[in-house]
Amino acid sequence: MQHLENIHIRSIASTPYDTAWVAAVPDPNDRRDPRFPSALNWIAANQWPDGSWGSEIPYLHDRIICTLAALVPLARYGRREQDTQMIRRGERYLWQNAHLLETQQCELVGFELLLPTLVEIAVSAGVHLPPYIYAFEGERTRKLKMLPDKLLYSPHVTIAHSLEFLGSSVDPLQLVSVRAANGSIGNSPAATAFLLHHLDDQDAVDYLERCLADDSGEAVPVLEPCETFDALWSAQHRWLGGTPASELLVEPLRSVLEAGLQGNGVSLSPSFPIPDADETAVALVFFHEAGIAISPSALKLFERDDYFVSFPYERHPSVGVNIHALMALHRYEEYPDRDNAITKILRFLAGNRQQGSFWTDKWHISPLYATGRAIVALSEVDGRHAAFAQELLAPSLAWVLNTQNEDGSWGAFDIPTAEETAYALLALHRVPPTDEVTAARSAGYTYLVEHVSKARPAMWIDKCLYYPLHIVEAAIQAALKVGQHTFDLVYA
Repeated sequence: MQHLENIHIRSIASTPYDTAWVAAVPDPNDRRDPRFPSALNWIAANQWPDGSWGSEIPYLHDRIICTLAALVPLARYGRREQDTQMIRRGERYLWQNAHLLETQQCELVGFELLLPTLVEIAVSAGVHLPPYIYAFEGERTRKLKMLPDKLLYSPHVTIAHSLEFLGSSVDPLQLVSVRAANGSIGNSPAATAFLLHHLDDQDAVDYLERCLADDSGEAVPVLEPCETFDALWSAQHRWLGGTPASELLVEPLRSVLEAGLQGNGVSLSPSFPIPDADETAVALVFFHEAGIAISPSALKLFERDDYFVSFPYERHPSVGVNIHALMALHRYEEYPDRDNAITKILRFLAGNRQQGSFWTDKWHISPLYATGRAIVALSEVDGRHAAFAQELLAPSLAWVLNTQNEDGSWGAFDIPTAEETAYALLALHRVPPTDEVTAARSAGYTYLVEHVSKARPAMWIDKCLYYPLHIVEAAIQAALKVGQHTFDLVYA
């Protein structure tokens, strides 16, 4: 497990969205040149053959937002013929695909805020865009109405992570007031780069240079740092694979989680002052499993009339957050009005199933992630809620079993992945071992052994899709551990 004190290397792979924002920062001595030319070189080296940028999985919103962002620095600073050709290919991709945006559900963080701003910036840089890409102004207006004006420049609301959406309407001096002690705006390289478009701020420069240094000086991730999230989710996967929580809840992770649980909740990093329900619920599960007494009261702060929220002011609740809250509530009988809270979550899950069979989540594009977690949580539910939980569990288990590929893998986007296969296997480990379940686990384990080093596409959701290296690796290794324990006699 990666302990907090050891996570000084990059825990999230670089993304084209944030790297493009860094590449677009002008040199303060000559604004015709980029301040970070290595980032521009990285953008030029990472265009897909279809003209887009983004994850290997062609998830439309990710490819659109990354492509728009990447075209800006190329249009501003690209002077080579090959730069011109890349711009033309990127423009062609947008003309061929932007009209599909309104037909697909948007799952990326702040997309409806960021797209109109990027369109404005790209046009000013000379990018030729289709008229039908101007589709989210209404969504942007509705989102902003949810947020009080006085909180627009507050580091204590999640919009701080996406403040580049302000575009030309930004007040640079107020933006500086959001900057954290680590030099970032909302632990976001893109938002921090946006500050440097307007002010020469050395703390922001130092932050971006640290982020770049973790990738040979070339590119940056969508979120940095996120050491609590990285350590806690890696530990959760290893726990699902059978490692005792007492071995995983070690210092300094324990102290960080304990401080959050004794306050307003746990956040993704000590440097990010916004607790969330996901971290809080998973931390509670760990403390209970490790036999350490602690109050679950922090979770109450995220409970609403019909579900649990991730953060205040969010437009759409997270299925994953409610699944993790259910796992926590199962373990804390002293939670206020616990029985009604469990009923609330089960009803929420029932109302948010896709095709009556599986779930998707706002933090991961694969239904294998949310559905696998749901199977784990629902299999634990007992007492008077057990029958309702089983009604939800049975079709989701059938969905997992029947979506396995012939080679033993799982992959929701026509690309089999070790990550999704691991989520399915960790879920099947928690249900009764029928012949069908055992056969699926055996085939999945065989696939995972043979493809453990296969490339890992970005599937986690932020402002673009991203790949958390330690967390995904922990899930795969946990699934392998379970498989080795069960099938060593067969595959030794």
